[in-house]
Order: sequence, then C-alpha cells, then structure tokens
Amino acid sequence: MSPMKMTSSPELAAVDVVLTDVDDTLTRRGRLSSATLAAIERLADAGVAVVPVTGGCAGWCDHIVRAWPVAAVIGESGALRLKRAAGGGLDCHSVRPLATLRDEQRRLLTIAERAMQAVPDARLAADQPYRLADVAVDHAQDVPPLAAAQVERLLATFREDGARARASSIHVNAWFGDHDKATMAAWVLEHDLGLSAVEQQQRVLFIGDAPNDAPLFARQALSVGVANLAPHLDQLPQPPRWLCEAGHGEGFVEMAEHLLAARRAHRGRH
Repeated sequence: MSPMKMTSSPELAAVDVVLTDVDDTLTRRGRLSSATLAAIERLADAGVAVVPVTGGCAGWCDHIVRAWPVAAVIGESGALRLKRAAGGGLDCHSVRPLATLRDEQRRLLTIAERAMQAVPDARLAADQPYRLADVAVDHAQDVPPLAAAQVERLLATFREDGARARASSIHVNAWFGDHDKATMAAWVLEHDLGLSAVEQQQRVLFIGDAPNDAPLFARQALSVGVANLAPHLDQLPQPPRWLCEAGHGEGFVEMAEHLLAARRAHRGRH
C-alpha cells in the first residue's frame, strides 16, 4: 500500500469509472461538503462515471441518483441499483424480486430485535423505514459509539441465524443472500456500463473507508482508502492499493485531483 501522492499517472489516466462508498468516504459526520460535491461534478464533467456504493437505504439512494451528478447508485449493501431511465424516472434493478426481499427483511427485523436485546445501547437505524431489503442497526450514527465487542455481538447474532452482516462506520447491515457491494458493482459495470472483466480492472477505481468495503478493496486492482481507514487496516483481508493523506470527503477530493491530473497529463502527451 502506497500514499496516494505516489500514484503512477499512467494507471490513473485510464480510469473512467469511480465506485465510491458514501458514509465517511464522501461525508464527515454525515455532512457532504461543497468541495466534495464539486469534486464529483468535476469528475462527471471530465467523462468519469461516479457510482456511489453504499449500505444506505433505498430512500437515500433515490435522492442521490436524482440530485447528485452520478451515473447510478448501489444501495443496501448491494441489494439494489438505481439509475435514471432513458425516458425519465428511475430504473431499479434488485438481486431478487422486491416482494421476496421484503419477506426476508421481516425475518431480519425479528433477528434485529434479539440483537438489540443482547446490546441494549444499539438502535435500529433512523433510515430503516426507507429500506426495501436489508436491516441496519445503528452503532455510531445517532447513538454514542458502541464498543468493538458490542458491534461484534450484533454481527454474531445475525450470523448465527444465517444472515450476512457487516459493520460500516455507523451501522451494522444485515441481509440474506450471497450478494454484497462487490457483486452488484460487477453487475453494474458489465450490464450498465458495458465493461469486460479486463476493463473492470483497468478502468475502474474504488475508494472506501471501512471494513465493510473489504469485498471491493479485494476485487478492484485500483483501490484507495481515505485516511480514516487506517485504524481498520488489520481487519481487511486485502488492503487498498493506495491510502490518502486526508480523511473523509477531503480524501475523496484528494483522489479526484490525482485522477484528473493524470488524465490531463495523458492527454498532453498524445
């Protein structure tokens, strides 16, 4: 793993898709700064498709894809993808029919009740009513940050009942099925953006901040961690290729500046 400032320009110059986590990668304490939003817009204006990949709820994804300069958004830990439809409105792709996902969600809510009995300081995430597929338990957003052992207890309760569960910087997200952020990202890259398996490694960069981003750090050859990932590196089977000097949204801006500079330098040589 190298500092982002050491990044070789030829590799970055080929990137025209950025997959990005949202919470604590684009935001800081839940806020999106004007500088970070402007960086997303500069990337889009330069022909780089930005695709947020988040554990956030479908309602939040609806807002993002309508209001931000992004190509699509992946939500609820890979359960669904939203993008603008060619004729207006939104196109939603989900891993299984929404009715099936809602049935699974009801089972997950029952498990969540048991998990919160075991960890009384935890709460359902405030955005749970706007979720279509998964369940999110708040461990550091609107509740005081829980101890690592408490977060592990939440994760274990879901896993003991056959669900998948991962912790982001603010939530424990739980779902049924083999999908995750990486599998839906691969679907979007192939079916929405038309990239081959080889092109997905050469033209796509992922940036994230937390252990639940591990599948995408492992999948993408070009991967970046914002600085606030550093305390969690020992929890990652494979660390990102580069680490930013700045954290949160400022780290995303740092990455975007390196990427845009590499593209400009490449054009200047050709």
